[in-house]
Amino acid sequence: MASTDGRRDKSSGSGRQQNPQEGRPLQLVTHDASTGQFSLGEEAISVLKCIKAPLAVVAVCGRARTGKSYILNQLLGTAGAGFEVASSYKPCTKGLWMWSHPIRRTALDGSNYYLVLVDTEGIDAYNQTTQDGVSLFSLAVLLSSLFVFNQMGGIDEAALDRLALVTELTRRIRVRTSGGRTPTSSSGGAEPGTSSGGAAGGGGGGGSGGKKGQAAAAAAPEPLEDISALSEFTPSFMWLLRDFYYDLQDNGVKQSARDYLETALMPTPGKGPAVEAKNAIRESIKSLFPDRDCVTLVRPVTEEEALRNLESLPHEQLRPEFVQGVARLTATIHARAQPKRLGTQLLTGPLLAGMAAAYVKAINQGAVPTISTAWHNVAESECRAACYAAEDAYRAAFNPNTPADEQALAEEHQRALAAATSAFKERAVGDPALQARYKQRFVAACNMAFEALRERRLAAAAETLERLLGELAGKLHADTRLRELDYREVAASVEAGVSGVVAATVGAARWPRLLAFCHAQYAALGGELFERQTAAAAFEAQRVQLAAQTSAAEMERLRAENAALKAQLDAANKRAEEAAAARDAALSSARSGAGGKGSWDSEFDTKPRGCLGC
Repeated sequence: MASTDGRRDKSSGSGRQQNPQEGRPLQLVTHDASTGQFSLGEEAISVLKCIKAPLAVVAVCGRARTGKSYILNQLLGTAGAGFEVASSYKPCTKGLWMWSHPIRRTALDGSNYYLVLVDTEGIDAYNQTTQDGVSLFSLAVLLSSLFVFNQMGGIDEAALDRLALVTELTRRIRVRTSGGRTPTSSSGGAEPGTSSGGAAGGGGGGGSGGKKGQAAAAAAPEPLEDISALSEFTPSFMWLLRDFYYDLQDNGVKQSARDYLETALMPTPGKGPAVEAKNAIRESIKSLFPDRDCVTLVRPVTEEEALRNLESLPHEQLRPEFVQGVARLTATIHARAQPKRLGTQLLTGPLLAGMAAAYVKAINQGAVPTISTAWHNVAESECRAACYAAEDAYRAAFNPNTPADEQALAEEHQRALAAATSAFKERAVGDPALQARYKQRFVAACNMAFEALRERRLAAAAETLERLLGELAGKLHADTRLRELDYREVAASVEAGVSGVVAATVGAARWPRLLAFCHAQYAALGGELFERQTAAAAFEAQRVQLAAQTSAAEMERLRAENAALKAQLDAANKRAEEAAAARDAALSSARSGAGGKGSWDSEFDTKPRGCLGC
């Protein structure tokens, strides 16, 4: 299946998965021969930006068709389904390629990091200019934490000539700007300026231009302080010698591959421009790569046909020494590939992507990539992104249900601000002054957002409080009027109503308002109660007065009636007395008219007086 970017895709699956063997090669850096410009592969950069953990980057570089992809596939543990392996004269890689599924690793301290494998275009590929090769070589060195230089055979002068790129590297990379200092030119060296490859032109590259590069190196040696400064940022260096058949001995004493490398890097005795150029290459390698090693591999098979199909051969058909050597090599690479650093800063996926973009931009503009400038730009970009991430973390952490209370809101603000600060620290990089500047920005933004929120919440709480107090005041006044409460009942109603408002509201700011409300209500309700009781007392007094007036009239009437009755009684008594007197008189007259005893009256008179009328 052919991929959209022109690279044959031998893997299955398209998304990032846990198994590195299920990945596929992605073009990290490509070169457009028609424009001379380098560009970054969007898919590869997207993969890097998703990896927030530190990255160890192993870049395998060397001449085309020397089996770089095979070694990378061994690191992946793939067989016939990984980085493409060439069996013809055409190089398979154009630019820098990375595996889509970085390998998860665990450091000695228990922390996790990811191993990114990068395949490079051959230094002297048949379809590549020297400038392009130098630029790709520079990018591979700048981005990797372990740089594996893959070559066939032993270390001889021809091999060292191919690494003349290292001396050119000192002209193509700067640690920091130095008062506008640019690479110097010489009669036989590189001229500063732009070229089709976006880098300074010149002939110090690898391949057939070795003599011209040697002259440049001899004529314009790089200051030692610059090389020393650059060496702080260069990766570990491993020189991998393929199809190696030498017996490593020195005066009959067995040598290690590392000893062999150090012996090969010793200065060549003699004088003259050629010797000085060769020794300059050796010194550049030692100065730029203080952490270096060498590993050898024997020829895997003897038959040429089998060698062209090395990737598909089972281990049983490979020389045992080669199989064992590959196992030792992969173990060594895994052990030596440590997370990429810039000074003390571990590079994560986004940081590495940012540095790659900065280096490519500088090369395309014909400038010398400056590590400090690129790092500052990346750090500032990351701090800016960390600032935005901190603001997002603040908004996510702030509890929207926090009570509208000054203290509660302030405490929640500090808690959310702590979460924002933690999010900022997780992503922010760069020097303390840069981080402090962006920290001030997001803290100021969070404080501004908090003040706006606090004002809204407190205003809403105050509005709610006023609404509830208004409703309570209306109810209290209605109850006082309709239910004719007394002072004790009024006080109980106020207390119950205020307790309900307290339960429905929050914040210390309500207490002064509630106190003022209580004072106002007691005064208003007390006034209403006083007026009502005063009116009742006046009514009662009027009633009593009216009752008193009514009682006086009744007494007068009764007295009049009594007097009338007494007068009537007196008149009746008088008439009775008069009647009695008249009767007595009549009786007396009657007795007098009868005249003597023996008569009826005499007989009557003989009766006792008490029996009169019996």
